[in-house]
Amino acid sequence: MRILFTVILLIPIGVLGQLGIKTKQHSAQNNQAYELYSLNHYQNVNHTAGGSVNYTYGAGSSNNINNYDMQYPPLHHGSGGRPQPYPGQPNSGSLVVVDKTVKFLNETRSKMASGVCYKEVKTVTLVSAGEIPKGNGSDPTLSKIRVCCDGYERNVHNFLQCDPICKNDCINGICVAPDVCVCYPDHVRNYAGYCLPTCPIGCGNGVCQDDGSCLCKPGYELDHFSKKFCAPVCSNGCRNGNCTAPEVCECSNGFELSDHGSCDPKCDNCENGKCIEPGVCTCLSGYQRKNDKCEPICTKECKNGFCAAPDICGCNPGWVLDASATNCVAHCDQPCLNGFCSGNNVCSCHTGYIQDEVNPNLCRPHCPGGCPNGFCTSPNYCICKAGFVKSGVKGRTQCTPV
Repeated sequence: MRILFTVILLIPIGVLGQLGIKTKQHSAQNNQAYELYSLNHYQNVNHTAGGSVNYTYGAGSSNNINNYDMQYPPLHHGSGGRPQPYPGQPNSGSLVVVDKTVKFLNETRSKMASGVCYKEVKTVTLVSAGEIPKGNGSDPTLSKIRVCCDGYERNVHNFLQCDPICKNDCINGICVAPDVCVCYPDHVRNYAGYCLPTCPIGCGNGVCQDDGSCLCKPGYELDHFSKKFCAPVCSNGCRNGNCTAPEVCECSNGFELSDHGSCDPKCDNCENGKCIEPGVCTCLSGYQRKNDKCEPICTKECKNGFCAAPDICGCNPGWVLDASATNCVAHCDQPCLNGFCSGNNVCSCHTGYIQDEVNPNLCRPHCPGGCPNGFCTSPNYCICKAGFVKSGVKGRTQCTPV
């Protein structure tokens, strides 16, 4: 079903300012042409007490909308090039002055995308009065419906219209696409993306001069492109960021302020590497990307330790590097007598020796058969006490009385 959309306008002088449309008063000497319209020419229009206008939508329904959406007839000139009332209409009635801001709004909005998209939904979800409509989608179970595209929202005055969304307020401008703001005439976008008035209306961080130029305050300079507003000066240049005030640099997303005042790319876990762009870390020579970090490379295995730097081993606690600087050997605070250090302050005995029950760093010789009347002085070897001698059988460890 086609919906009739008719826009009819009636605006007395001065209503533009009340409705939020910026107007500009000009002196008599200014020979710029202005649009003059006879309001008696319009039909089917009603004014509300608040100064807004009723527009017809379809079968006689009315809706209050803001002057922001209004369209104006083309410029008409009479003889001598002077603006004239709209042709074919009486010369009585109030007149409207349309300045370049209003024309800018009309021209800009006429070029904007509708923001209307279509998507398929299950036809059964569109049941009305107990009846399931016939599907018009890719198959009978699906139907196409109008929705606002991503980045757009439904217009509060006209539910058939979708308006773009600008997350930051589009002050002194118009939001023409998602997060895209176009500045009004006599305004210019600064480095932060905001629309600032220019001379003679104003001069951000400066003073308008008689010749229409802008004289900047200390710590500011004319921007290098438009030469119409004063931008703060950061001596380091504020690369990858925005100089928000004199010598104050605010870094862009993905960058962070370094110690020397510049905005460097930001990476997580980029030790032993170089962050070449946001989130991209390149490891230095001798390192490789492993476990989401740059780890050193050792060409030889680090036994009982770890690779601490390229071809340099570090030892686990209780271990120390040997002369080769690649192997980690155990460390004991006290020497191991008749044994060797096998761990952190852990002694292991040589063959034929057993650990002393009192001193863990001492390994005593072991004689499996014992040494009655004598002493075990080496593995399986006894020395007799005074008054005792070994038996005459070779290899026997018994000590007998003399």
